[in-house]
Amino acid sequence: MSLLLDVLSWVLLLSGGLLSIVSAFGVLRLPELFQRMHSATILDTLGAGLVLSGLILQAGFTVISFKLFLVFLLLALTTTTAAHALAKSALADGIYPKGIDPEVVRAGLSEGLPGRQRIATDRARERVAPPASPQEDPPPQPSEEGGPPWA
Repeated sequence: MSLLLDVLSWVLLLSGGLLSIVSAFGVLRLPELFQRMHSATILDTLGAGLVLSGLILQAGFTVISFKLFLVFLLLALTTTTAAHALAKSALADGIYPKGIDPEVVRAGLSEGLPGRQRIATDRARERVAPPASPQEDPPPQPSEEGGPPWA
């Protein structure tokens, strides 16, 4: 059983390292910011998950395994949050994904999106109820002592 765990953990460690190297090549070779960001986020998270899984198998199921799992959770949360922040700042600076009309991105409309994305955006828009028209409240009446109405 120990040999099987060792072999499985080394397979996980090596495949995680290989995915991290592929991710680095993706960051260097892909032409656009959003493509590079996608490569870094997805493959690095998966590669780190595989490496940490291999380390968990090497450490056995102890407190160290739990700490390694927490490291993976922290890594998964921070990489996706950082990618989201980077994408939003790129859009705010006027850098748009290739093949998408900048006016569509600025307006938040789905007409310029390809098939499935447009359908998903339209369905999500239908689920959100339109904001109710604001009804005007009557102006507050002064209190009998002449002070502000909230006093």
